[in-house]
Amino acid sequence: MKYIIEFLIFKILLFIIKILPKKAVALLGRSFGMFCYYIGLRRKVVGINLSIAFKNQLNKKEENLLTKKIYKNIGSIMFEVLLLNFISSENLDKYIEIEGKEIFEEAINEGRGVVMAGSHFGNWELLSAGINHFIKPFYAYTGLQKNQLFDKSLNQIRTKFGMVAVSKSKTATRDLMKALKNKEIIGILGDLNVPNESLFVDFFDKKASMGVGLPAFTVSKKAPLIFTSIVRTGLLKHKGKIVRIPYTLCGDNDKDIQTVAQLISSEIEKNIKDYPDHYFWFNRRWKTRPPEEKNESVYQ
Repeated sequence: MKYIIEFLIFKILLFIIKILPKKAVALLGRSFGMFCYYIGLRRKVVGINLSIAFKNQLNKKEENLLTKKIYKNIGSIMFEVLLLNFISSENLDKYIEIEGKEIFEEAINEGRGVVMAGSHFGNWELLSAGINHFIKPFYAYTGLQKNQLFDKSLNQIRTKFGMVAVSKSKTATRDLMKALKNKEIIGILGDLNVPNESLFVDFFDKKASMGVGLPAFTVSKKAPLIFTSIVRTGLLKHKGKIVRIPYTLCGDNDKDIQTVAQLISSEIEKNIKDYPDHYFWFNRRWKTRPPEEKNESVYQ
């Protein structure tokens, strides 16, 4: 019943967004974000994350201002993602431009497939739509929402621009590897906490867990590694950016995976420092601790 109610709310929001003027969607999203801020939704988690990342460099006023911007941004993104359901491929250029397409095309032309890394930063769903439409459709690991009705509808929005959704399953790793072997692009967002102790990276000078898949795919196929990000340039306007992350392998698989993982993490951190309000600070990013810090509880 809970999932049915959530899905009905989702459908109602889709209807509201369909009949609203498009510019009103982003404004409504900001208002929704501020509503979540004032009711305290994940405020404690956001506060802890900011204190770790910026090491209490922000005074109370600065932290409150940044926190409000974070909530406004995520609220806007939530509504803009739903707006994608009503945007055609032909009109996508009104919402996003992409810098560095030639970098991506050069990597594709090397004929080894491409591993595309990114993070929950800016409107990552719009960025995916733009890459699929303006460059080339890719295979994306989308995880799996607990509410399967919502998960199916969200993936329908994602795939309308050409993306192939690879949901969490026993065959997901094999499906992504097969796509890479077939010289396709595979994309994974590698910045959320994962409950394992096999791989840790330095993230704002504190160890954070990371999924092995993204760096492991890169190392195993020696594939070009592309990093993508997106920033807001206007009410409904965004700019995507593509860079290539160079890496050198030493031949030790574990060390190579660690090296590539850290390069990705450092690129994510660099983007966050430039646009701290664009990041998804609602995740308990530092929840899983390395074995030597097992007694530490970051989120109490």
